[in-house]
Amino acid sequence: MTSKEPRCNELPMESPQDETADTTSVLLASRSSSYLLIGTLCGIIGGGFSSYITYAYSSEYSRMLNMEGERFPSGNPYWPPSVSNMVNDIESPQGKVWLCFMVTSAFLAMLSQYPFTFPNVYIGNDVPLLPFVARAFPSCFPNGFMSMMSARTYLPQIGMLMVALVRTTPRNVWRPAQNATTVFHTGGAVLWIGVALYTEVYTLAVSKVAAVGKTERRLRWACVVLALISASFYIVSGILSPDALGLCCDVEYRPVTMATVEKARANSAFSIAEQNLILMEGAHFTPNATAPLYMGMYNSASGGALVMIMLGFWGEAGAGAFMLLNLIVIWYFSENRRVQLPDSLTDELEAVPFKAEPLMLFSAGMVPSGVP
Repeated sequence: MTSKEPRCNELPMESPQDETADTTSVLLASRSSSYLLIGTLCGIIGGGFSSYITYAYSSEYSRMLNMEGERFPSGNPYWPPSVSNMVNDIESPQGKVWLCFMVTSAFLAMLSQYPFTFPNVYIGNDVPLLPFVARAFPSCFPNGFMSMMSARTYLPQIGMLMVALVRTTPRNVWRPAQNATTVFHTGGAVLWIGVALYTEVYTLAVSKVAAVGKTERRLRWACVVLALISASFYIVSGILSPDALGLCCDVEYRPVTMATVEKARANSAFSIAEQNLILMEGAHFTPNATAPLYMGMYNSASGGALVMIMLGFWGEAGAGAFMLLNLIVIWYFSENRRVQLPDSLTDELEAVPFKAEPLMLFSAGMVPSGVP
């Protein structure tokens, strides 16, 4: 009877007592853990601190003055309806913080390759991202366009970059050209949150390979559920307007005239006067513009409309925050962060003995046979 030939990605092992890990594999596992932690913390700082700046300094005059250079009649500052709207100006304090940390977060998470190196995330490279594509086109897309692990490694991070770099703008300057970029911003959000949720649900609910403990599983499910609830608030607020629900009172826009410009100047609101002139120019050369395009903001939201705007804003922020917290949970319970590195790297790079976690070897392309 012929013996079974080991597959190319299998590492023969004599006994658990004799297991050792290749030094390169150990270094890659440790580096992956560090990249994921630092990248996730950057994402939390970018989203959290930019929101803090927006909230803590909401009483600044620039957010309290309307198109005439006077305080909003509602008495409330202008509150952006989305995180992207909040950071659309990359020269603003919150815009600078957001862009810096979110771009850094995306690249570090991508470099970590954590779906291939973390035992509690690894599900096997034979799981397709889109099973129906694999069934419909088995010869062209045997892995359903791409494997689920590859998708989890790259797509959410690419989506984060798209959201950070392709930003939205306030409604009164939402030009047709700007509207054409919405597909990239929205697509980025789907890649970032949608793909991350989809792959995480599969890992927790379907996969028999991922090594996930009971406590970790509960915490990760909690992050998934809270992210879904948060995202639903944002989606509802984006689809339904306060007026459609009979809520008062939404942001009020009015046409800009030279009288508006002069009144803003008389109130020493010179930057607002300049913005009014730009809006007037756009309205003059685009007579068929749909309101509120090229109109000035006369009053900020209040009452039920403000509550709805705030729910949408914090819903979007919460969806991203809970997915980042999910990565913190994954990192905390992973064996990768406990890997012991060698005291020194000699020319011969001696192997480092430790209790070999089977999935620790994925980063080196080696998978022990018999691993469930």
